[in-house]
Amino acid sequence: MRKGWMVLLAMALVVALAVPASAEMKLTGFYRVKPTTSNFVGNGNNSLNVPGTDTAAAGSLVKTGATGVETDRTRDFTEMRNRLRFEVGDENVKGVTFFELDGNFGDIAAATAGRNQGLASNGDSINLETKNVFVWFKIPSSNLDFTVGLQGYMDEFGGLMFGASDQAGVVANYTLAPVKLRFTWLKLRDDVTLNAEGTVTVGAATENNWASSNAGGKSADYYAVDAKFAAGEAVAATAHFGFINDRKTAGTWATAPTEASGYTKLESYYLGAKANFKVAPAALEAFLLYNFGQFEHPTAEKVKIGGFAADVRADLNLGPGKAFLEALYVSGDDDKSTGNTKYKSIVTGSDYANLTSYFYRPDLYILFPNIDMINSATALVLNPSNGGRGLMLLAGGFTMKIGDKMTGKIGAGYLTADKKRKSTTSEAKGKSMATEINANVNYNIMKGLDFGLYGAYAMLGSFYDRPAGESNPSDLYEMHGRLNYAF
Repeated sequence: MRKGWMVLLAMALVVALAVPASAEMKLTGFYRVKPTTSNFVGNGNNSLNVPGTDTAAAGSLVKTGATGVETDRTRDFTEMRNRLRFEVGDENVKGVTFFELDGNFGDIAAATAGRNQGLASNGDSINLETKNVFVWFKIPSSNLDFTVGLQGYMDEFGGLMFGASDQAGVVANYTLAPVKLRFTWLKLRDDVTLNAEGTVTVGAATENNWASSNAGGKSADYYAVDAKFAAGEAVAATAHFGFINDRKTAGTWATAPTEASGYTKLESYYLGAKANFKVAPAALEAFLLYNFGQFEHPTAEKVKIGGFAADVRADLNLGPGKAFLEALYVSGDDDKSTGNTKYKSIVTGSDYANLTSYFYRPDLYILFPNIDMINSATALVLNPSNGGRGLMLLAGGFTMKIGDKMTGKIGAGYLTADKKRKSTTSEAKGKSMATEINANVNYNIMKGLDFGLYGAYAMLGSFYDRPAGESNPSDLYEMHGRLNYAF
């Protein structure tokens, strides 16, 4: 143990001596422990939106035989997350390296390697994740700055496209008062892969030899330009243009939507507008996002994309606390049958990696994802396209101080599908998905250290009704504690 500490100390000294005298080094992050009891959480990062007579899958809320989530029993587990953010630099240039360690108490140990594990007997697992690695710098005597590398990215629409998303690319910001411009390029996927010397086997990366059967042509990129105009502190308007250009081998594009199956190219365009107003005692925000483009197939007819999303939110001071109301609509498509040549919902970041679309600001725990989710990010809807069905969400909440060190919150939400999304053999029984109520209380133990208790209950709607002879899933509940130390 002493030898290990000496090695770490020597490494720290080397880094410190290598940093210029004018640079500052910062370490920030948190430790979070989250004991949970629930009748549906614990099945990984899943949407639980398999309805009607659809065939159940491992992560389905419906259950057929041994397949699906058993909502008639409780699951108890304890998750932990540690994030460490190292920053070095000054006011003109910064380098950031951001690590994460996750696991469940008693999961896997014994010198195994893999993410989201390592909290079992004797530990010793290899489980460090790289969250961000980037350099930020500002051009001297200018209003232009760049962030280059693997970075956290948030879109202008509350995370509907990319929310709390870690993406590799370049983001540039330029201010020409009263307008702020943001230019974005993200490499969503690159099929040029590092392989073992003398081979072209994907995943056998043991030597510094780049090889790929898809070199130079089968990748996915995202481009965007955002322009924000601020008229003082009370009014702001933002315009957005985005483009996903995806070239992929037939049959291996995204798993959703169904209409993408077998297609080799995606051209997905986004036009959006957002407005912010401050009118005492409320702050109002509204946005509209239109998605158009096409999926291309080497032999079949193109599938045209034509979907949109709209949102209105109000945050206001109300008596002794703060309240919010929010309404979100995402258009849906009622036909997923073979040969359908129109897709009327939106293509989101979650069609490339789970949870890159992360619309968490309604602060719900069952209907939608929440910022507190760790390994078991399970909700009725993670991707706002809702399997191509679209959705309507109404949510609200009220938060207030209870004494000097305690804060309480109550909230509610109602979720419905926009369309039933039928095929030749199945469709949802109804559109109503669930109604959620939730509450939490948080106590500040000391500076940086907080403990909270959280609970949520969701009454399921006709969307999940099963055919004759099958049992409907039980209503959902989730309760957890959260011990959080931020530094």
